[in-house]
Amino acid sequence: MLYDVHTHIGLDTAFYLRSWWPYSATVQDLIQHMDASRIDRAAAFTFCTPSAFDPYAFAGSGEVKLLPGRFPFDRENDLLATELERVDTGKRLMQFGMFDPAREVPKQVKSLEKLASAKRLTGLKTQATIIQSTVRTLLDAGKDLMLLAERHNLPVVIHTSIIDNDPWSQTRDCLDVAEAFPKVRFNLAHSLRFHLPSLKRAAQMPNVWSDNSAHLVHCRLAHENVPTVAKSIERVKADYSKPVEVLQAVNDALGGKSLWGSDNPFMSWCDDSIAAVYTYKAEADVLHGLPEQVRTQIGTKNAEAWLFGK
Repeated sequence: MLYDVHTHIGLDTAFYLRSWWPYSATVQDLIQHMDASRIDRAAAFTFCTPSAFDPYAFAGSGEVKLLPGRFPFDRENDLLATELERVDTGKRLMQFGMFDPAREVPKQVKSLEKLASAKRLTGLKTQATIIQSTVRTLLDAGKDLMLLAERHNLPVVIHTSIIDNDPWSQTRDCLDVAEAFPKVRFNLAHSLRFHLPSLKRAAQMPNVWSDNSAHLVHCRLAHENVPTVAKSIERVKADYSKPVEVLQAVNDALGGKSLWGSDNPFMSWCDDSIAAVYTYKAEADVLHGLPEQVRTQIGTKNAEAWLFGK
């Protein structure tokens, strides 16, 4: 049983209007990719910018503006649950409820509680950078979201960042949140941006794993010394032109706690400054290129430990 622990399903009107890509994906799209790449199950969450935010403000100026009478993901989590019931007849996808760490937290908790109580959620997920919402808020005003995860035994995925101009999702803040909630199992995504001090700290925390989602584009960024990944002096030592080697090096730095995730469809990313196009198969080929023992550890054993506490 091989798991993809990081995928997105849905529609992002703000991305589309800003000419960012990708901006949509369906359950059927994902399952077809999984079938072609011999992946059995996947964690799935909605897209990053929900309809509760003004898409024209985001497209025009990058402003993240909540619409009157709305709260983050007030429709998207329910819509994904309905799509999964209709299309995922084999029950291969596990829904994670998307949340905003800071805005309208009580309303979000009430909505997510309803899905969790109905056993329709496997976990929770946040991508705080795109919606400009500080992860550290989970330590105080947003802590009820983490208490919800604790109450329902839900693992949590947190997008991470290392670049200086991102105050919302810094790796150190994500690790501080995980440290504050030791009963919650965390996946601090994107190999913690290859930041060796963060990976070493995560290795010492029994409730923290890290997925390698969008691995190919991150390897490219490291190879080109782009600052969205750790600076070379603090980066995991590896040949970044060889993604299989990099994944093994990251797993070693994490104390053997890597997870495999595609980030589908965001293994590709095209925005105002970058154009990187990769395929699900290319991401999966990295997993299948690992030695069998390491592939089983990353793709099966670690995934089940994080997802289910096994």
